[in-house]
Amino acid sequence: MSFSCLTHIMVVIKHHIKLLISFVSPFLKASLDYHTSSDATGATVDSEQSHDEHANCDGVVGASMDSENGHDVENSDEEEGSLNDEPEQQALYDHTTSESDSTGVSLDIGHIVEDCDEAEVSLDDEHEQQSLDDYTNSGSEGLGFEHHSSSHTDDYDGGDDTTSDSEQMVNDDMMRSPLYQGALVTLGQTILLLMAFAVIVGLTQDGLQTLLQILSLILPQDSHLPATKYLFKKLFKTGKYDFHVYCPKCCCVLENNACKRCHQDFDKNELMKNGNFFFTLPLIDQLKHSLETSNLGESLNYRKTRPTNPDTISDIMDGKLYKQMCKDSNLKKDYSFSLTFNSDGVPIFKSSSFSIWPLLCHINELPPNIRKKTMFLTGLWFGPKKPSISTFFRPFINEMKTLSSVGFEWCSNAKIVKSYVYAIICSCDSVARAMLQNIKQFNGKFGCNWCLHPGERVEKGKGHVQVYPFHEEVTERSHTDMIKYQRNVGTGENFGVKGPTPLSSLPFFDIVSGFIVDSMHCIDLGVMRQLSTLWFDSSFHKEPWYIGTRANEIDRKIEQFQPPSNITRMPRSILTRAYWKASEWRAFLLFYAPIVLKSVLPRRFFEHFLLLCQAVYALQTTCITQLELFYASQHLNEFVLNFETLYGRPHMTYNVHILLHLSDSVRNWGPLWCYSAYSFEGCNGFLLKLYNGTQSVPLQIVTSFLLLKEVESMGKVLMQNAHPRVQQLFDTVVDGFNATKHVRRVNGTVFFGHGCSRALDLYEKDAVEQFLENPVKDQAIFYHKAVYNSQIFLSINYRRKLKRDNTLVRRSDGSVCQIVGFAKVESHTGCEHALCLVRKCVSKPRLFLQGYFGESRCQIKHVMSISSEFAELTVLDLSQLSDKFVVYRQENSCLVCLLPNSLERD
Repeated sequence: MSFSCLTHIMVVIKHHIKLLISFVSPFLKASLDYHTSSDATGATVDSEQSHDEHANCDGVVGASMDSENGHDVENSDEEEGSLNDEPEQQALYDHTTSESDSTGVSLDIGHIVEDCDEAEVSLDDEHEQQSLDDYTNSGSEGLGFEHHSSSHTDDYDGGDDTTSDSEQMVNDDMMRSPLYQGALVTLGQTILLLMAFAVIVGLTQDGLQTLLQILSLILPQDSHLPATKYLFKKLFKTGKYDFHVYCPKCCCVLENNACKRCHQDFDKNELMKNGNFFFTLPLIDQLKHSLETSNLGESLNYRKTRPTNPDTISDIMDGKLYKQMCKDSNLKKDYSFSLTFNSDGVPIFKSSSFSIWPLLCHINELPPNIRKKTMFLTGLWFGPKKPSISTFFRPFINEMKTLSSVGFEWCSNAKIVKSYVYAIICSCDSVARAMLQNIKQFNGKFGCNWCLHPGERVEKGKGHVQVYPFHEEVTERSHTDMIKYQRNVGTGENFGVKGPTPLSSLPFFDIVSGFIVDSMHCIDLGVMRQLSTLWFDSSFHKEPWYIGTRANEIDRKIEQFQPPSNITRMPRSILTRAYWKASEWRAFLLFYAPIVLKSVLPRRFFEHFLLLCQAVYALQTTCITQLELFYASQHLNEFVLNFETLYGRPHMTYNVHILLHLSDSVRNWGPLWCYSAYSFEGCNGFLLKLYNGTQSVPLQIVTSFLLLKEVESMGKVLMQNAHPRVQQLFDTVVDGFNATKHVRRVNGTVFFGHGCSRALDLYEKDAVEQFLENPVKDQAIFYHKAVYNSQIFLSINYRRKLKRDNTLVRRSDGSVCQIVGFAKVESHTGCEHALCLVRKCVSKPRLFLQGYFGESRCQIKHVMSISSEFAELTVLDLSQLSDKFVVYRQENSCLVCLLPNSLERD
């Protein structure tokens, strides 16, 4: 095992141990207080609780009264609990600023007390139930995997758990009662914390049993916490899921152990051991529970309350096809909504070909910050081969037919409402897209998903490749023609269509335009990675575009970039590009390459690259005007037209060709960030954390996913009025981030750290009172770190994260400012204000790059040069800080790259 692997393992172990200690410490401390208290009624604990409540009297979770006592800011920053990495950091920011985040699955308190020993599974008969139980307990022996005894499955083996049914029953009053006399937590809160911890860190059954035994030794005798995993699990009821076994020959779902198509009987136990099965999770149950038990129902009003402009495109609802669908369907009705769905293969073992294919979807009408985090898992395929679309997607399509025609009812604010649901967008890579459309892949004739470009075979290296030279006029595919070609397969020209696809029967889904060009796969992992190979791979050392000999020079420039926290990965050496993730390629395309390649890449190749850079940036912005969309389309056409001339026909790949369809996706469905695969890929990575060992992997994922959603849903009820420390710990475990020790909220702004209490000097007080137009008290609290609208901002005196820059911001009027600090001031009327102290750049930002390629003039508007000098101190409200920059500092000036949006997450 390499040293780096060993280091990574130690970091993971350290993180889990730290989380376990932070989890157990409140119970241990409270228990010790209980045992050592001179008053058996819990006076000691009550006293501590009273102190904590006083420290958090303003409603701030985990806020400390030290912030009022004038602690030095630099020292307090060192004591502040830091975040280990940027994804966890962003999760914290989203949590602290979004009070209406969704959870996915609902809670019925009555379910807690039901006997839920068996997972609720829809099976055809008792024999199939037994088969599933056998599969769960036997593991995956038929798959060639090593057997592990501590698998994370729902195997209620009993063992020593011989408690009677009367002792197993836990009612609502007990769930809301203290864990023991004087405890800070209730029994229900403790159970939720334990289960969330077990699922998030992948605790095995033996690990859960051991943890319960440890707590039973620590806690007082009057604690009601179950001491065994058997009793503990009986308190939870997860959502429904269906289990399907299919024929290994034709992939048809078996009925009563028989395949109707092959007319052959099979042994289901043997098929399950071989991986011939998949799971489906009813979508209607997940939607209903989410809408009723969280704030999702209220968030659906985003479609009506969001700011709109008829001349701009700022979300899916501004797309041409979305507007047309509202006219033709019930989507225009209140509470109706649409879905974007995705399916892609995810390898689960390095030593085998087995993979999972999750079927995921999210609601388009939710606010973007909620939309990307609210995923619904509707199916899970498992096996060594790609799924049969007609088999795997059939339950989803049948359910969507019901949801679009009949709809479903749910309760909103004590009122029964009806929602109609439509699956209208599919976001996936080129391989999955060809499977779903049932056409030839991009390496075959007529392999384009959107037009009838035939492509051609050309020599490349020692073989041949399919390329797509630029054609002035190419016939676009249409839904009607695709249906006709599906019916005529084998009787004439079908233009790459191989046969019918079940998605053709999906209500209101366009089999052509319903598929979008995904920027993650097409651009970031596609064209940008292809260009870097041409520029830096030594096999092209004789070509005029080759710059591999200057890689070290480029690396030195890349090291000088300081991205904000919105970009989760720091820039890495171009020599390590084989290991770059999609988000790193996106950052290289939009921010790093336009600057570092300016004097390195030959001019004609550089200005040709700028066409792609500016077009992609424009299509990913928060708001796109019709004029910007027109110019972006022109730049992409010019880029593709001249690609063959510059790099040769063998490099006219499919990814280069489908850039011509990129602007159509934006015109039909909104900006690229609305439906990119980044959020789905993030969810796929999360699903891989929900299993351990090699036994019953798909069952572990399904049950853990539903169980975690149930925990989040139960938290909406059981965590109401929870002690701040308990609420903070629950958020920490469920959201998977490390909570900071000291935070304070003021009018939508979150301050981090103890803060420094001091008197305003004359200049500061004059600037504050001039801004507020009201007198304020002399004393104020100053901070170096703040979060507003899911964006993190730092002052220039913040001593951490020096490799990043969250200090330079753009105001709503377009000027650039440098943050000096943040202040919580109080007027004489008692009103608190969160203010930002900044220095404005003395000069206006200037364009740094523009290119002329042929007759096309390309201005890179998001890359600007600013002065290093800043004016006198002024005061702003944090709502006036609109954007952040990627910063590239030089001796006498500074280059800044404006982020296209703050909505898309890596």
